[in-house]
Amino acid sequence: MIALKKIREIILSPSGYLEEIRDQPLKDDILSFVLVTVAGSILMFFSTVITTAVNGRGELLGPAGIVVMILTILFLFVVDGLFLMLIVSLIEHCFVLFTGEHRGFEKTMKSVIYASVLPVLFFWIPSVFHITCSALLLVVAFGIITFYSILTFHEKTKDRAAFVAIFTMGFILILLWFGKVNIIGNAW
Repeated sequence: MIALKKIREIILSPSGYLEEIRDQPLKDDILSFVLVTVAGSILMFFSTVITTAVNGRGELLGPAGIVVMILTILFLFVVDGLFLMLIVSLIEHCFVLFTGEHRGFEKTMKSVIYASVLPVLFFWIPSVFHITCSALLLVVAFGIITFYSILTFHEKTKDRAAFVAIFTMGFILILLWFGKVNIIGNAW
């Protein structure tokens, strides 16, 4: 219930929510990110099971298969999520350094953590259901929340926050393209 309230606050008023958690310790932010990745992995598991059953391949999932699948998805989601959060934080911090005075890498990590909430929580939509442009929409949501995060945590001007958000989002799109992720989906 609390997580849903946080997600609603992030969507409806990103700058207000980010102001509330600005001085929160980074340890709490990382714990929140881990909880979001666990929730995202659970959603990924259930959506995978549902699509497998709907497609008539439900007999492949016995009790042992389900346990292995749950543990694998949880482990991969949390470990990969933390690794990608670090990589994206480093990339974003490089762009923050271009904008002049910076407030430290910790503020950049906070920015990436909160900008990643929606993409991490809803990653299962483009990967399981292959909905057209859904991955692109998640990257755009990341960019918008990054803009507000840079404004709040680094106290940058709007143009500098937009620079960081656009270039970080562009770099993520390039990484997804090199990773052969179908960003657009089944459109073409």
